[in-house]
Amino acid sequence: MFLKKMLLFLMLSISLIVVGCGGTTTNANQVAKPEAKEEKQVKQEKQVKQESVTPAGKSIKQIIEEDKFEIVNYDYLQSKLGDKLRKFSKLVVIDARPERSYQVGHIPSAINIPDTHIEKFFPQLDQYKVSKDTEIIVYCGGVNCIKSYNVAKFLREKGYKNVKIYLEGDPEYITKSFMEISTPYAEKLHKEGVLFIDARPELTYKKGTIPGSVNIPDTKFSQNQEPYMKLIPENKETKMVVFCGGYECVKSHIVSEILYQKGYKNVLVYSAGEPEWKELGKPIEIPGQGGAAVKKDTAAAATGGATSGDIKSGKDEGTVDKEFFKSIMDSRPENIVIIDVRTPAEFQNGHVNGAINIPVDYMYKKDKGCDYITQQLPKNKNIIFMCATGARAGEMWFGLKDDCNYNMKGLYFLDARIDYSTGKPIVK
Repeated sequence: MFLKKMLLFLMLSISLIVVGCGGTTTNANQVAKPEAKEEKQVKQEKQVKQESVTPAGKSIKQIIEEDKFEIVNYDYLQSKLGDKLRKFSKLVVIDARPERSYQVGHIPSAINIPDTHIEKFFPQLDQYKVSKDTEIIVYCGGVNCIKSYNVAKFLREKGYKNVKIYLEGDPEYITKSFMEISTPYAEKLHKEGVLFIDARPELTYKKGTIPGSVNIPDTKFSQNQEPYMKLIPENKETKMVVFCGGYECVKSHIVSEILYQKGYKNVLVYSAGEPEWKELGKPIEIPGQGGAAVKKDTAAAATGGATSGDIKSGKDEGTVDKEFFKSIMDSRPENIVIIDVRTPAEFQNGHVNGAINIPVDYMYKKDKGCDYITQQLPKNKNIIFMCATGARAGEMWFGLKDDCNYNMKGLYFLDARIDYSTGKPIVK
């Protein structure tokens, strides 16, 4: 009996070995290559899956939707950005990526609150007087990036009621429009010899600019690009940095948009512009002379210049004393009129009480020009032109004087930066 069982066990074992070996040989010869290909594909799919989902096994989009955050698209964001200037009383765009990523390229008007350093960067919202009802749009590195959700969730917990997420974020935006850069990256590009473009009026440019910059005034460039395109390399891949008079200045955005539409996709806007560059002690050059710009006579500037009638003039030709202007912003005599020369959209987003709007752009439009501007000017009044940085106000004043041959008696302009981001104009 025992011998029969042993014999049966032995025969069964031999059968299994034969079958097993035959199966192994067949698989090795016939499907080895397909298995290797399939294994590679599985690894790739696994990698993609790991990148596009959270540890909980859900996509970023699912988590955002389950937490009931509204996801906005590119068109919605663009409609809200308008002229792409900072307007913190109406909209705040937040880049949730690391600071270094933000510096080398971010959506225009965005501020940086990295999700890994929220507590450090979060106080900016108080600094900019952002209310809990203000619309906030957060973005980061695209559909697989959870940083925007992290910051959005933090803001909601802090009481901000209107927080939305632009899920496609930086990867999509950079393919459709120009980006802004910060001072550290602007300085790096400047050292590398990248083309810098000053979009301010020629008279302002000649007072001092970032060394090596070429001048393409937005108002003239908008009407006739041909003369200025000679300053731009024909290669559409050329990287260039456009700047003007700071965060309140739209000129750099106007020039950048025109260049972008002409096919130059490596256009960057340095929104902090000449003011921050200068404030940080970086070199300023007077075109044609080189070196640092000549400093103003501070002693003379402190006196505010001469007084003409009811208006105290500044040191430079045509200017009004800044302190005098601040004293009449909210209440002024009837014989003093303030004319805001920015665009109608900028004017609507915030202006000095009682100011009227006559855009300087109209001076260079074929259907308007000098006659149109001069007909709009109040008669028998002292007039002060103003804008956001002093550049366009000066452009209006000198344009009337040199191009329109207008009688400049009683006409002045404010050469100062104005912060409109909170809705209430503040003279810097």
